[in-house]
Amino acid sequence: NEYKSYLSMSVGLEHKGENVSIRNVKRTLSHSSESPTSPLGKWRLFSAIASETAHEVDKWAYLCELPTERGIRWRYDMKKKEFFSDEVQVKIEKEPFAHGAMRECFRMKKLSHFADTSDWNVPFANVVAKRYFKEEEGRKTYFDDVKLQMDAKYWSGEYNRADSPKKIDIMQMMIVELPEREDHPLFHVESLIEGDYVKYNSNSGYVETCRNTPQAFSHFTFEASGHQCIVVDVQGVGDLYTDPQIHTYDGLEYGSGNLGTKGMALFFNSHRCNVICEALKLSKFDLTKKEKKRTTTIGDGVTVMRSMSFGSDLEARSPDNEDLVFDSGIEDSVEKKELEDRVGEIRIRVEKTSSSSSFDVPATQERAWDSAEIKRSNLYSGEKKRPASIRGATSRRESESCSSTSDNVSTERATILGQIHFDLALYHYMGRFEDNKDPDFDSAIFHLKAAADCGLSLAEFTLACLHLNIYHDEMKELELKEGDRNDKEGVKYLESSAKHGNVVAILTVANTYHTGYYGCPRNWAKADRYYLKYVDNVESWDDYSTFEPVFRIQGKRGDMYREGGYGLAKNPLKSGELYTDAAERAMSAMNGRLANKWFVLAEEVWAECEEEG
Repeated sequence: NEYKSYLSMSVGLEHKGENVSIRNVKRTLSHSSESPTSPLGKWRLFSAIASETAHEVDKWAYLCELPTERGIRWRYDMKKKEFFSDEVQVKIEKEPFAHGAMRECFRMKKLSHFADTSDWNVPFANVVAKRYFKEEEGRKTYFDDVKLQMDAKYWSGEYNRADSPKKIDIMQMMIVELPEREDHPLFHVESLIEGDYVKYNSNSGYVETCRNTPQAFSHFTFEASGHQCIVVDVQGVGDLYTDPQIHTYDGLEYGSGNLGTKGMALFFNSHRCNVICEALKLSKFDLTKKEKKRTTTIGDGVTVMRSMSFGSDLEARSPDNEDLVFDSGIEDSVEKKELEDRVGEIRIRVEKTSSSSSFDVPATQERAWDSAEIKRSNLYSGEKKRPASIRGATSRRESESCSSTSDNVSTERATILGQIHFDLALYHYMGRFEDNKDPDFDSAIFHLKAAADCGLSLAEFTLACLHLNIYHDEMKELELKEGDRNDKEGVKYLESSAKHGNVVAILTVANTYHTGYYGCPRNWAKADRYYLKYVDNVESWDDYSTFEPVFRIQGKRGDMYREGGYGLAKNPLKSGELYTDAAERAMSAMNGRLANKWFVLAEEVWAECEEEG
């Protein structure tokens, strides 16, 4: 019906004396793969009618005089996840007419071999071809970029199917290879879009608040993907977008602009839910009152950002060309390197209560996302969205398929959301969002607690260190207020972190139950279970030299079984076996003094067994 109304409009124009060719309009649409009811289809139809009505002269008509070249067109099939090719004819100018940070743009005319015309003046034969400046950018980069945009286009379809108030679309992007030229150069090719180009948000937290739909679309992709990805860097003409960026939970794929959970954190720090978010039943991301005060809401829910400092991202990704093309190809690796350098490899050092030595734990352990978390994420879609709020994402599940199989915790873990909050805690600790770059410790602690509530073991362990006053190397200036410190709360966080697999927490809990520190009653049965869990974890590693050696752990277990008590039955025979194992491991580690000590203790407990026997 909408299609017919557009044609009726064009017929009406013809009756008014305008020379509009319905045949040409239909022919234009037949060359397009877009639906006439999609934003791109509507734009094409209106543009064709306007062009016919105004008798506009093709500004690129001079390209028709250029030689025709054979091209190989590569397109991406989103369902099959593979590329397919066919042949096209192209005419391309020699010199670029615009450029961005990484690519230069050429005017091109393109005709498919399937077209029933050889008229180069057909509307929409005009396309923009983009090529990277750097010759070292290989073929894979071009194909990865197309895959990114087509995957983003998939999410635009999901958004439209979710009964969104306004429909959106993402430009069809393809690759044209010129095999008759030396080195077979590749070009990204998109239809020519004329109009006011607007960058609605960036890959690093910038938000243009004049529109609600683009921001709601980004938020929607996060929840509909079950937190596995988010489409950002939304830009284009109206609701026809191009050159987006996708952040994934693991930071893999989609080039250097994929900032992983750090990029997701930057988006949610600046995003404020609007009326479209509410219409789509998207949940609000948990923020502090101070963070919320950085924005005000006016009119129909459009947000206005206040004094937010995002470094040079906005300038770096601004257009530096003619108004026709907005190239978003920023050197994202610079931004990513800055984040990596500042955040660093998060390491936590714990001073063991039973020894003066210390050891480090890299945060990359937490990055090994458990399979249960990914299985949970895969259960969500545009119809069944996973909330961005802590309460919604960690709600109790009746279905066993939605609950974690890696532990016995009845509340669903949301470790991707937890990592996002942990990254925000780090950003606030570094003062990234403050004009004076001063740390915001209150917001950092808020997001640290939020990450712990999501079941992120690294956040749980960090909070345990703050409560129990254990030295921690990262965010070391962060402290809880005097009245907020609580040993009982610290032990609870510590044990939860150990349950979720944090090796340092496992060892610290074992030492706590062994020695009775932090007001925790001794429980040697629990201590033995945690010591054994620690041994099972580190034995599979090639190098655990920065951790407490296994021979010391086995020696401690031997002491407990020899003496017995605190819930652990005395067992001299097992004690002797543990002492022997500790001695042999110490010998392998070239620690003869401790090896001799444990060999002697093993002989003593076995002698006791013979006397009792």
